[in-house]
Amino acid sequence: MKKNTHEIARMLKLQQQLCLLSSWLLQKLDAQAEELVEREERVLDALAKGDLAQQERFIRNAAQRLKTIAEEQGELTVARAKVECEYTRQRMMLQVIEQRLARMRASDRRVEEDNRLSELLSQQLGRRTQASRKLRGIDFTG
Repeated sequence: MKKNTHEIARMLKLQQQLCLLSSWLLQKLDAQAEELVEREERVLDALAKGDLAQQERFIRNAAQRLKTIAEEQGELTVARAKVECEYTRQRMMLQVIEQRLARMRASDRRVEEDNRLSELLSQQLGRRTQASRKLRGIDFTG
């Protein structure tokens, strides 16, 4: 039983590491999304200025940058949704493993307590048997 408990504890630790990795990935994706929003705001701000709005080449380049930013944001949104789904699944697995480990540990404790109780009963039975043998050997008549 202890081997199984050890394996479950090892699985729990691995699952915790996977959850942590997913959490880090979500944070990284969020940071990338913020960076894209900032880039988009800079381009839009430059376009809003009247003196640059007249230059056709600048507008074409800015439009291309905005298109690229929008595509990257779309990719980030899809990636974040996938990672968030996986993170949720991993959290659920983590809870299941934690519950299983708790049950295994409780079962191990019960087995250990049963073994100790059996050992104590065997010791008591052995003492009574020895006492009974001693009493048979004593002559009370005389």
